[in-house]
Amino acid sequence: MSVYKRGETYWFKFLFQGQLIRESAKTNSKTVAREAERARRRELELGYNRIAKRERVPLFALPAKEWLASKGALTPLGRAYYEQYSRKLDREFGNRLVSDITIGDVAQLQAKRLREGLSPRTANCEVATLRQILKHFGCWTPLAGRVRFLREKTDSGRALSFQEEGKLLHAILKSTSAVLYPLFILSLDGGLRPSESRALHRRNLKLRSRDGALVEGEIVVSHSKTVE
Repeated sequence: MSVYKRGETYWFKFLFQGQLIRESAKTNSKTVAREAERARRRELELGYNRIAKRERVPLFALPAKEWLASKGALTPLGRAYYEQYSRKLDREFGNRLVSDITIGDVAQLQAKRLREGLSPRTANCEVATLRQILKHFGCWTPLAGRVRFLREKTDSGRALSFQEEGKLLHAILKSTSAVLYPLFILSLDGGLRPSESRALHRRNLKLRSRDGALVEGEIVVSHSKTVE
């Protein structure tokens, strides 16, 4: 255990379950810093004892990777979805013990995402991913029933007007991307959702030509929310 000063603030560091814990005591008093160090060690010990199976408690980054590796049945799109949120959570909690995440941390994460301009839906998806990771390592029980997901909008989107379509097409034609225009036309004419467009493969496009000219085509959407 050690307490040291960095600038005008004291920091402490110590080993816990073989892992180095280094944090700011947020004080310029060495005495207070020592008390903060003892309190932090005690807090970690209590967190450790919430886990039924006595095993080395890792930092959050490791359980996140283990959980993602256990999701063997994910589609490529689903894996990309969870990898995205896992990376964001790792940036928030990567240096924290997996047993050390509290209800207050979840609330702060939600508030932060809203301040960043993200939708409640996006924030809820990130918290849902956090829940799965903590469940995988047996650390969700202290938070179960206490986490409140944000209220999401349930109203459906509106159709684009002809004027709005024209403005989008005008802007797209100025783009240097060669695929943006055909992708927009494909999504617009096919009525595809963004997730359906992203999941398309070349084999899903069936084209028929006659005398070197395209005369007919269809798109096969293999996975869709709409069931007819």
